[in-house]
Amino acid sequence: MNYFRYKVLRFIRQEDGSQSIAFVVMAPLLIWSICAMIAFTDAYRARAVAADATAVIADTLSRQTTPIDTEFLEGLQAVAGRLTGYGNAVNLQVTQLRCAKWCNQPDKRVLEVIFSEGQGLGGLGNADFTSGGMRDRVPMLTSGDRIILVETSFMHRAVFNVGLKDTEINMFQATRMRFAPQLCWGECSV
Repeated sequence: MNYFRYKVLRFIRQEDGSQSIAFVVMAPLLIWSICAMIAFTDAYRARAVAADATAVIADTLSRQTTPIDTEFLEGLQAVAGRLTGYGNAVNLQVTQLRCAKWCNQPDKRVLEVIFSEGQGLGGLGNADFTSGGMRDRVPMLTSGDRIILVETSFMHRAVFNVGLKDTEINMFQATRMRFAPQLCWGECSV
C-alpha cells in the first residue's frame, strides 16, 4: 500500500508533459473565444454599417428637389443593399410627416403622415404616431414643419455559432429637407 501511495504522489508531483496537457485542455476554449470575438465584432460592424447606410439614404432624400416614386425607392434600396453588403435582403421604408398640432408638447403632439412607402416594409399611418414608440422616436418639430423618416431592416446571421442568434437589424433616421420645403411622392401639389 505504501508503494502505491508513493507512485501516486510521484505522478502528481511530476511536471513532465504538463504543458501539453494544459494546451489540450485550453485549446478548445482559446478557439471558442477567438470565434466569439470575430462573431461579436462582425455583429457590431453590421449594425454600424446599417446606421451609416440609413444616414446616407436619409441625406440623399433630404437633398431631393424632384418627386420620388417606386423606381426611385427601388434604387435607394439597391444602394442600401450595396452599402451594407446584404443586397436585396435590405428592406427600406420612407415616411414624410408633419406636426399638425400641439407641437411643443411631446406627449400630446399630433403627427400627420404625408406619405409612407416601403420596399419590403409596409407603410406607416397616422395611428402609428398617436402615442408611444414611433412618436417618441420623432424629434420635436415646429407647427407645419415636415420631416423625413428612413428605416432600413435586414436579418444578420452570425459568422460562427457561439451563442449569437440571427437578429434583425433595424435602423431609423429622421432628417429635415435641405433644398426643398417637402419631399413629394409621385408629383408635388402646392
